[in-house]
Amino acid sequence: MCPLTRQTDEPTNEERAGRIDTVMQAYCLTLENRDFDGDEDDVKDMLTDLMHFCERMEIDFEENLRVARNNYNHERLAEQGDTGQFGCPVCGCFLEVTRTDTLLGIDRELYNCQECDETFIRELNAPHSPLQRAVKCVDCGNMIPQSSARIFYQRDDYAHFIGECCWDERLRD
Repeated sequence: MCPLTRQTDEPTNEERAGRIDTVMQAYCLTLENRDFDGDEDDVKDMLTDLMHFCERMEIDFEENLRVARNNYNHERLAEQGDTGQFGCPVCGCFLEVTRTDTLLGIDRELYNCQECDETFIRELNAPHSPLQRAVKCVDCGNMIPQSSARIFYQRDDYAHFIGECCWDERLRD
């Protein structure tokens, strides 16, 4: 069981910022053969170029930006001593936000546990919404709360679930 404590091999926020200082220096050298001096326009240019890069590589920039904002907030809180993070209900490890999305009009965060491979969902539309175990909808592949899923097929101890996202369409077929 992992303790809910900061990992010793994790960099500090100051070290994280230092890594980007190196990247910004290299970026400015490739742009105009000059040093980065803290100019916000350089940051904007780099982000714009990163968006073009993500488009070329078919990487979802906006989704990664949402996850990055969440990680940034968690890292800031953790360094202040307030983890603000959820512990895995199964094994106790920190849960990592892997993405945010919207399903059936509900904004939500999806968390993965690196230790036990479980996935959890927290809805963002309601304040203090609980962390719920997630399962994959057998029809569309979306992650859905297990509590709202229906068993589509079950064999021994393994079940395939279908969610509200696809249940109505299955009834029509």
